[in-house]
Amino acid sequence: MKKLIIYVLIIIFFVLTLTSCIPIFYFNTPVESSNIMYQIFVRSFYDSNGDGVGDLRGIAEKARYLKDLGIDIVWLMPINEAKSYHGYDPIDLYSIEQDYGNFNDFVFMVNKLHENGIRVVIDLVINHTSDQNPLFLDAIENTTNSKYWNWFILSLEDHSGQNHWHWKINSKGQKVWYFGLFDSSMPDFNYDCLEVREEIKKVIDFWFDRGVDGFRFDALKNIYGYDWDDGIAESSEYARELANYIYSKKSNAIIVAEVYTGDKNVLKSFSPMPVLNFSMMYTIRGNLEGKDWLISDGYIWYDDPFMRNYLFLDNHDLNRFISDLESFYEANGAQNPRFYAEAQFAIWNTLMVSLKGIPVIYYGNEIGQRGFKWSIYPNDLPVREPLQWYAAGEGHGQTFWTKSWYTDIEFGNAKNDGAMYDDPNDGVSVEEEFLDEHSLFNYLKTIFNLRKKYISLSKGDMKIKYESENLIVIERFANNQKVLVLINPDPFSVSYFEIPGGFRQIFYADLNNPSQGFVFEECDNNLSQNLDYTINPRQVYIFVSE
Repeated sequence: MKKLIIYVLIIIFFVLTLTSCIPIFYFNTPVESSNIMYQIFVRSFYDSNGDGVGDLRGIAEKARYLKDLGIDIVWLMPINEAKSYHGYDPIDLYSIEQDYGNFNDFVFMVNKLHENGIRVVIDLVINHTSDQNPLFLDAIENTTNSKYWNWFILSLEDHSGQNHWHWKINSKGQKVWYFGLFDSSMPDFNYDCLEVREEIKKVIDFWFDRGVDGFRFDALKNIYGYDWDDGIAESSEYARELANYIYSKKSNAIIVAEVYTGDKNVLKSFSPMPVLNFSMMYTIRGNLEGKDWLISDGYIWYDDPFMRNYLFLDNHDLNRFISDLESFYEANGAQNPRFYAEAQFAIWNTLMVSLKGIPVIYYGNEIGQRGFKWSIYPNDLPVREPLQWYAAGEGHGQTFWTKSWYTDIEFGNAKNDGAMYDDPNDGVSVEEEFLDEHSLFNYLKTIFNLRKKYISLSKGDMKIKYESENLIVIERFANNQKVLVLINPDPFSVSYFEIPGGFRQIFYADLNNPSQGFVFEECDNNLSQNLDYTINPRQVYIFVSE
């Protein structure tokens, strides 16, 4: 009888585990491989249930795609219940946006990604919340009698004429003022309130318990202050406190903060909280065909050897870089602006994945997906559109949620396929580029996987051997392995460099001839003696010594 009871309890335990809202089993964090992060806007990535909206199960379905691409970290843009389509005004940090699924779907996705050696980072918006947050509404309604009054920056005094102050009228007719730096719909939290700080720790613990490997923190530069560049010292102090707490809970956590500035001194001041390297992004995007001392001007050298440079060229707030490049070559009369844009885009991505740190690839960059921000409606939407999986713009998993947003937009084919700048059969899709051995997609896939293959590229230390407008030479080294990467970003000038004997050439690319397309190959050519190499415009050479 006792055995029967035990068996029944075991069965009940497993049934509850499989059917509960929040399962309790998770795979261990995968080991580092490429250290390449891929930023996903869930709504636009892959749709598992046919409703046109990307979801968590859709990401799970594409785990092998991400692995084969060379990705070993995904960063999910906000997945919490929110007021807006983009999620950067969360209502509840303990929730899942219902369009994306539920906690069962989330844990299923985490496990599937972990199975494929991919770590999971989620976007946490902790600077502000939504004006639909019940805690905020309670404070507005009950004012100083609310237990949440001090959680926000609230006042019963008149703040007319002061930037970023807004007001609501409660049921008693009281005008309650509140501070919201980004928008009236996004009231800021008050970090002088210790309860808020403790609540954020609870949120972090909650998501760690559900399998995540780390966090990207939105707008951490603006935790304190009453304007865009206010309160940086106080914000960085809180960031350090937050980083130390996270590392105390999970020493190998992946964390990174948005500190929206190109000032390297400000970025470094947030250490040991790693930050997205806006300085490097601005330096590259401001010098499309290169310049002398480009890395020295943009790269952040940390005194702390464990600090990560999070390097990126694109994100959800910027014109897609490929579109800026295409406009540049059109304006300069290039005969084939799309080819030269892709070539320069490939060059800068090669540089990014050759540097020490964690490169961040915005979804769609692997195919050179286009997109511009608008100063009027639809604003940021065109840089957050569905990833183009198919030549025809439709098929299993293709998201199309933007169609309903573009019904009044007289621009291209947007009303029909939900994409402002990419049309069916235009050569810009995973399907089309996968089949073209000379495509941007296959080039980037090769480069990303080389970083995975050679530990010096993914985890090694770094020296800049040479940097000029027409030649960048990077040395990466780990254990007994050295890698040399030679890149000529200049479209016209030739350069030269001597490679020491004992190295072997493992990669070559020529990206400067539109009639040939992208010419690149992995190779294995031993150098028995020192050899002078000619690096022509838009050429890449990679060598290894082991």
